[in-house]
This record gives sequence, structure tokens and C-alpha cells, in this order.
Amino acid sequence: MRSPRSFPLRRWLLLVAFIGALGTAMVADCLRAVHGASAGIIHTAVQDVPAAFTAIVLGCRVNGDDPSRCLEERLIAALELHRSGRVHRLLLSGDHGTQGYDEVNTMKDWLVARGVPEAHVFLDHAGFDTYDSMVRARKIFQVDDAVIVSQRFHLPRALYLAHAAGLQASALAADPPQGSACRGSAVREPLACVKAVLDARLALEPRFLGPAIPVQGDPAASFDRPAASAR
Repeated sequence: MRSPRSFPLRRWLLLVAFIGALGTAMVADCLRAVHGASAGIIHTAVQDVPAAFTAIVLGCRVNGDDPSRCLEERLIAALELHRSGRVHRLLLSGDHGTQGYDEVNTMKDWLVARGVPEAHVFLDHAGFDTYDSMVRARKIFQVDDAVIVSQRFHLPRALYLAHAAGLQASALAADPPQGSACRGSAVREPLACVKAVLDARLALEPRFLGPAIPVQGDPAASFDRPAASAR
């Protein structure tokens, strides 16, 4: 004869199995939505990238005033893209949420030191995640068309969010031939894609907005320290 306690346990196990199946289906649905947005528009060679006015270069970890290897891969790709003439402005979007941690000025200094005119560089200090970067690119910097620069694993999600924000966008993968230094970060992409779909469908506001700084104009309003020419 079965113990009366076996039935509640069985129901709990069925509930856990149902929740697990529902979660798996939700993740799969989000991955389909995200990867469907990037079909045919992620490029690995600069010469294949459609021309656009702006490249959005997504930030990554810095070590003091030095970019991490992952970020340097993105900066190398952005530099090549700018030198090719396929983009005219670089919007550097990253985390500068505290005085002691500054992705965007590190990115700017790296690019300017290699010949990118300071007048071609805009800084988004509040690109705390990919969603914020894309919404702010559209609302604050008034970007219409863009090439997004990041590693291959990140680009489907970035493109999905760019399109959700109203941007016409393609992408350049920053992975070097030997493979990216941050390829291990791809393990978090399934959950990051779920967050991206929820953010886009809820049309959440980014953490910070602010006055418009159009990329067609003067970037000085996006700087938090004097331009090199003024020092």
C-alpha cells in the first residue's frame, strides 16, 4: 500500500518537470527570435560591411587605463572599419558609472592614439548593457544606421536589440583568426538572450537618458574631460 506522502511528492516532481520544460521552451523561443534578427548581416571582413554613418563599438572590461584583450579586439576592428571609410563616426558605448572605472575614455584614447580624429568619436558613458547602448544610440545620439562591432557570439543579441530600438544595423565580428580572448563569455548568452527579448518587448527605458547629442554634429558634449586640442 502506498504512503499518502508519495502523492504530494509526485505532484512536486511533476511541477518541477513542467517548470523546467516551460523554461527550456522559453529560452529556445528567445534564441530563435534573437538569431533570426542576425541572419546574413554579420560580417567577418571589413570589405563586406555595408557603409553606414556610424559604428557602435560596444564596451568591455578595462584594466585601469588599458583595454582588456577582449576590448582591444573590438577596437582593432573599429579602427580598421574607420580607416576603410565605410563609417564616418565611432560611438563608443560602455560603462563609466563610477569615477574609478572608465571604459569609454580608455577606448577613445586607444583609437585617437592610432590616428582616429577626436572629432569623429562620440562617448556614451551610460552604455551599461547592450540594451541601454542601443536605445541610447537611437534616442540620445540619434543614430539611424550603424555597424555594430563586437565578438561573433555577442552580435545576434546586439542586432536584435538594435532593430528593436529602431536602428538599421549590420555588424562586424571582431574575432581574430586564432579565436577571441573572450569566447568563454558565450556560455551566458542563452540567459542574456532571454533578458534581451524581455527588455525589448517591455520597451524599458535605459538607466539614464539625457539631452540629445546627434552623431552628425560636434562630439564635445559627449566628453567629460577637455578635448585634446583644448588641453
